[in-house]
Amino acid sequence: MLKHPTLALGLVPSTLAVCFCLLADPAGAQMMLPGALQAAPPSDAAPATPGARPGAAGPSKPRTAGQKAPTEAGIVGRDLVREGAAGVMAFQSGAGKSLEITRLSFTGAGIANSHEACRVDVVADAPIELKPAGRAHGLARYDAAVEACPFSLEILDGAVLVSKLAAPCDFAQADCRVDPAGLWGPAGDSIDDKQIKVMERERARAEGAMRTNFRALLSSAGKDKAAIKQIAADQAGFSSEREVACHNYRKEEVHGFCALRLTEARALALQAEFEARPKDAKGANQRKAPNKTKPKPSP
Repeated sequence: MLKHPTLALGLVPSTLAVCFCLLADPAGAQMMLPGALQAAPPSDAAPATPGARPGAAGPSKPRTAGQKAPTEAGIVGRDLVREGAAGVMAFQSGAGKSLEITRLSFTGAGIANSHEACRVDVVADAPIELKPAGRAHGLARYDAAVEACPFSLEILDGAVLVSKLAAPCDFAQADCRVDPAGLWGPAGDSIDDKQIKVMERERARAEGAMRTNFRALLSSAGKDKAAIKQIAADQAGFSSEREVACHNYRKEEVHGFCALRLTEARALALQAEFEARPKDAKGANQRKAPNKTKPKPSP
């Protein structure tokens, strides 16, 4: 039996109304955030330095793939669905360079009965303006001040990645518990064969960029054993974490959209970490010794 109570929430200065109903499908499993990538071996010996003797090799500066972060234009005007299956999040460009949510719908499970699926539709008198929160791991980040369920998201290409929350959000009057964390992208059923072929080529490029950025980051650590160990450890588990993260994205085994976007995100994270490291290839722990000057003789 469907229930249609109404709950008023002050999500933003405007008044928000929350509607909800019971659904037939159970809530999807929570998606984990991308961790580290599968380790790739360091690059081979650097090419010879110009002017060097034949057969002699000189050091070369590590370089990344030079990726550009996705822009907000890639999500404006699209209906994004959590894990390609449930809920809706839609965006529009606001005044200036602001970003706004124009439509927001969560799916979840009943608080009293976790076997009972539910939906919470958040409708505002005005769009929900997102607050820029800088860049996280090379991606533009925004905060959504939604009462009862504030969350943060990062901009991917045609998708957003909602950060894991400390706890699920409870809409008590709606008897609905939701978890917005995970990848919000196109509906899994909507990706056609032509798009799949394009994504296969993009996936190859993303994997290549990921390996290049990992090698550059590893090289930038120089002889800093602790840094090298940390970089390798962060990277070792990415493949398995990506598989777990994308397991519930609808028809992922057919199109691979989730794996592609998380691979691109990880490559950008490696690049951002490389750019944030000290320029000295010997590592962050080595500091230039201060100049020692002799005292001037007394007149």
